[in-house]
Amino acid sequence: MEDRVQWRGKPEVETVSAQGTASTHPSCILGGGPDDAKEIMRHSFFSGVNWQDVYDKKLVPPFKPQVTSETDTRYFDEEFTAQTITITPPEKYDEDGMDCMDNERRPHFPQFSYSASGRE
Repeated sequence: MEDRVQWRGKPEVETVSAQGTASTHPSCILGGGPDDAKEIMRHSFFSGVNWQDVYDKKLVPPFKPQVTSETDTRYFDEEFTAQTITITPPEKYDEDGMDCMDNERRPHFPQFSYSASGRE
């Protein structure tokens, strides 16, 4: 990413976002350090959140967009949806010189999980 993010909305949200994104180095981003998500959970902005309820999916979202398909973009600002899409191929080699296209040598993500159960 080359451009700076332009934040809109509530000042307190901008403050949390700006604190966590001022640096591009992963370890300096809110939640990007060794404590991972716990750093975000401890942030004063989220002090009223019951994280067990979040984990148990007991919270009702304050707003649920009514979309007609996975490609429905009516809730996105036209500033972004009007932009021309430029497909850029991935780099052949990563910063360590590893062949990114080699499936046998590509690193795996053992801590990554995905659950589609919440999708409607």
